[in-house]
Amino acid sequence: MTNPARGETSFLAAGEKFTMRLTLGALAEIEAAFNVASLSDLATRLKSFATGDIAAVAAALLRAGGHDVTANDVLRLPVDLATIVQAIADVFALVNREVSDPLAAGGKGSPSASAA
Repeated sequence: MTNPARGETSFLAAGEKFTMRLTLGALAEIEAAFNVASLSDLATRLKSFATGDIAAVAAALLRAGGHDVTANDVLRLPVDLATIVQAIADVFALVNREVSDPLAAGGKGSPSASAA
């Protein structure tokens, strides 16, 4: 089950659910793939995505979500480009929301977190 509070999103391809998750490991992998040294450098680089870039980012996020895939595997998924790009955007938006407002998604100190 996809858990947005953990920064997860998912999409369907050929009837299979694929979960993406942004972890520190995935972020480090993405930074290394683009040969950038900081998040601001990565943000600048991501503004000019190529197809291979999308596949590399998607593969890192999918691996963090528990899938054993490569960028080439992502390119062969029977899913349209808009679905992959939207899933990537959703993962980053979920994490950005959590960083901006840690209480919004049940973060530490929120009523839902303390009730658990």
